[in-house]
Amino acid sequence: MSWTNADGLEVLMHGEQGEVKTNGGTVTSVTNQLVYKITDATTLGTAAVDPAANDAFIPAGAYITKAYFIVETAFTSGGAATLTLGTQTAAGADIDADGIDVAVALTVIDAIGDVVVCNGAQVNGVVTVGSADAYISAVYGTAAYTAGAGTLVIEYVTV
Repeated sequence: MSWTNADGLEVLMHGEQGEVKTNGGTVTSVTNQLVYKITDATTLGTAAVDPAANDAFIPAGAYITKAYFIVETAFTSGGAATLTLGTQTAAGADIDADGIDVAVALTVIDAIGDVVVCNGAQVNGVVTVGSADAYISAVYGTAAYTAGAGTLVIEYVTV
């Protein structure tokens, strides 16, 4: 005798057999996400900071399907600041210094809720992140930030 559980799934009992479906099935997603926070843009420099021992990374050989940056505190600057997002090795060597996005203009991230769909060479392109684990780097160009915070979300697949 079968019954329906609290989740709405039919539970088969005593050797009952379910009906075989031929129209597809559910699979676990192969897409992973890395979330990188910029909590205070005033701490960004013009050169990438080496990753810390426990920083999150995108595994070697992974393919980045999409990336987007969401502004949580408006970015401000005394000049025409730009934001560049890239990848580096655990030792701090550049994999692609602007592989996520290059020179994002201040006018694009100057309000809470702004979203940047990243379009660097490593995002939805024709290459993987390479043979080393990829850590995220964030730097400013032209002028320093006086305020700003946001979250970079990177979706990737591994093989």
